[in-house]
Amino acid sequence: MSFKLGLIAILFAVSARPDTLAASLHERFNSQQAYAYTAQIAGFGERWPGSPGHKKTEDLIHQVLQKDGARIEADDFTARTPRGPIAVHNIIGKFNVSTDPKQGILILAGHYDTLFQPGFIGANDGGSSTAILLAFADAFAGQKMGMQTWLVWTDLEEAINSFTGDDGLYGSRHLAQKLASNGTSSRVRGFFLLDMIGDKQLGVARETESNRQLQEVIARAAGQLGYGQYFFQYDVGIIDDHVPFIQAGIPAVDVVDARYGRMGPTFDSMGEFHHANTDTIDKVSQHSLEVVGKGMLLTVELLDK
Repeated sequence: MSFKLGLIAILFAVSARPDTLAASLHERFNSQQAYAYTAQIAGFGERWPGSPGHKKTEDLIHQVLQKDGARIEADDFTARTPRGPIAVHNIIGKFNVSTDPKQGILILAGHYDTLFQPGFIGANDGGSSTAILLAFADAFAGQKMGMQTWLVWTDLEEAINSFTGDDGLYGSRHLAQKLASNGTSSRVRGFFLLDMIGDKQLGVARETESNRQLQEVIARAAGQLGYGQYFFQYDVGIIDDHVPFIQAGIPAVDVVDARYGRMGPTFDSMGEFHHANTDTIDKVSQHSLEVVGKGMLLTVELLDK
């Protein structure tokens, strides 16, 4: 065989097996794009339900999911709140959906609303979680997996007054109850909530009510990537969107940085920038998005094996 024919044969063999050269799921995560999404979303301003920024965020989510070939589903309802009835729109993007009625499901979620607070844009609290899911959609586009993967943007996570009684977690409570009632909850192998994960001083808490086995998979993924120091160095219990899924019998983990800015008695219990109008884009780090983004997508790969 001549050198020219041999080279052609090699090139044909490589082109016939693109999967051998394709980047793995976590390597497809683009932290620069995740940061750009965060800045774009923060630029929409306040994003409480019914606001112009909220509608712009919804439109962006739909645009990216459509571009990436997801199956888009809506979980819409009207919530009864201390402010009166509020229209709530959970958005679900599904990838790798098969015809197998028993196909396992992994869910990556985050809320896209912000507080009903004038001037609060939530670059980290709401912005980073919304954006990293968009970057996940880009990574999932065209990737083949055994399990079905859902990206879920929950709406009206923030409490109107305080997280007491039925105030707060409106979107997640509705969706979790829906999955439990229609039998889908038994197929969910893991629910991962991402919240406030763009913090420049990244430190993901070991949330005490979360599933310990799934936390260990995250820790293993982080260790393989050299990111172990950013995960589970302190324990804390948090009321967040993962709680309704735990209550529905779904193994869930809150992947949350619960120390946002300086801590102390004169600050919010989750840090000086939490629920403050100083939660702006300058507090968000591309590196933090990369750590969490690659860590969580490698976690998905490990669970999909």
